[in-house]
Amino acid sequence: VIVATSSLSYSAKMVSFILGTTFLLSSLLPHGSHGFAPSSLSTRRHVGGQSSIPTSLTTHHMFTGIIEEMGEVISLETRDDMTLWDGSKGKGTEMVLKGDIVLDGAYLGCSISVNGVCLTATEIDEDAKTFKVGLAPETLRKTNLGTYVPESQQRVNMERASEIGGRNSGHFVQGHVDNVGTIMDQWIDENSLFFKIAFPYEFMRYVVPKGFIAIDGTSLTVCDVHSEGEDGENWFTFMLVEYTQKKIILPSKKVGDTVNVEVDVLGKYSERAWEAFVPKMEALETKVKQLEARLQELEGGESTASSSSATDNDVNYGQPIGGLSNVAAAATAPTPEQVKVKNTDGTEWVRTKQSFFDTQY
Repeated sequence: VIVATSSLSYSAKMVSFILGTTFLLSSLLPHGSHGFAPSSLSTRRHVGGQSSIPTSLTTHHMFTGIIEEMGEVISLETRDDMTLWDGSKGKGTEMVLKGDIVLDGAYLGCSISVNGVCLTATEIDEDAKTFKVGLAPETLRKTNLGTYVPESQQRVNMERASEIGGRNSGHFVQGHVDNVGTIMDQWIDENSLFFKIAFPYEFMRYVVPKGFIAIDGTSLTVCDVHSEGEDGENWFTFMLVEYTQKKIILPSKKVGDTVNVEVDVLGKYSERAWEAFVPKMEALETKVKQLEARLQELEGGESTASSSSATDNDVNYGQPIGGLSNVAAAATAPTPEQVKVKNTDGTEWVRTKQSFFDTQY
């Protein structure tokens, strides 16, 4: 009982530790170069190809999902004469966009979110209010940016990168789109506009009711979630309040159109941390069962058919649990001869074993 209680207490502490560590890690991820609320330093202009932004503010990027403006796609071109790092030529796709707010403080190499995709500004024309970005093959595979036709004057959501320590009115958005979703339905609920999005099953485990999600770079709250597996329907819903409807491109989209979707990164880090923890917890539970079986044997009882049998060779009391060396001290356990020695009242072996449990667990 003592061992089992200790293991449950340890499990609760570890779960709390994992969740706390995950949140801490999220705050230490490569974050924004320009602030949740742009600082006075980040509003300096790019002049003559030289950045006036201190280098200490240009090393990280992250977004908040609070769209600053709707920009316009000016051109989308695939070229075969892109110069690579070694001077050779390669094929690549470039997009030119027009914006205003996002160019405030922009510099060559800065990160700008375009429809939720973190892109690097490679050219900036301040007079024309335009900037150029490169679209890598992975970007074209995972997002809908390659489907934009400049002649249609399609608009895109834009946001500058954010700064650590500033105010975040959305959530941690990396600009790393997981996949595209397809609009299945949309309807009006008084002054709210609802959307129903079909999404690949492999990502649905990260979508939870009332959780965060980024749609075309916009930080939104999930309403309902429905998942039937790989061969069934998988979708979620969200809604736009009246103010948001006027500030982003989503209301202009119709059923059948696609949206870029980025799930909450905290869910991914929590899953990875939990995957590392579960084998250790299972090892601990196995050890507890073995110790309980051994205890019953030492008390003179017989193990039930459902309990795993244990011998002196099955359980090495002198070794800490595999992978849990920080929890179980490598104390020297009593030998089989020591635990079988009883005093006149028959309690000596109990005290010896309890001392071992207290030391190890």
